[in-house]
Amino acid sequence: MACATPCSLLMQSYFLYSALLALKLLALAPLASVVCNPEKAQRANISDLKNLTPFWLVAALYMTTSPDETTAIALLRVYVVARFIAVAGYFQKLPKTLTEVAFFVSFGITSFMGSWVVYTYKTAL
Repeated sequence: MACATPCSLLMQSYFLYSALLALKLLALAPLASVVCNPEKAQRANISDLKNLTPFWLVAALYMTTSPDETTAIALLRVYVVARFIAVAGYFQKLPKTLTEVAFFVSFGITSFMGSWVVYTYKTAL
């Protein structure tokens, strides 16, 4: 089912990737009872809560700035991949450098989007 009113591909992408991130976040709770070390699942869940909450807000605001569609969708995709890698690092033996890069990539994307929103709406100051 599509949007009640016609949604742009950009908004559909935002909705899709936000839903994927939310499902990943929800999956961490039952995962805690399955894994050998539930503290890892709890740390992954806290990490997601701290990172996804600002992303959802800032990305939604970013969508209102009429960004270049290709760039915006690429940012959403890279963010999702980075967050999956960051969380996987809590459960798998991934190189520490990889998980750190994944965190900084996701942080950088949220920061870029937030900065773009401020730049776009600076006349409202």
